[in-house]
Amino acid sequence: MACLSNKRALCALAVAGLLAGCADYQNNRDTVSASAGNAMEANSAIHVVSPWPPYVGDTDLTDDN
Repeated sequence: MACLSNKRALCALAVAGLLAGCADYQNNRDTVSASAGNAMEANSAIHVVSPWPPYVGDTDLTDDN
């Protein structure tokens, strides 16, 4: 009788171990980021005109003094 309960306990432990591996597998996603799937928004954001004024790119910082 004790041998049967040991086998059941071992079987339950093995099943729990296998299911624990499945839980970790479910956390891995085949996406670039958590916000993947917003291709339309990303593409429209790429084509937005830069809000910076033209003089921002001027790196000539000469001193007038």
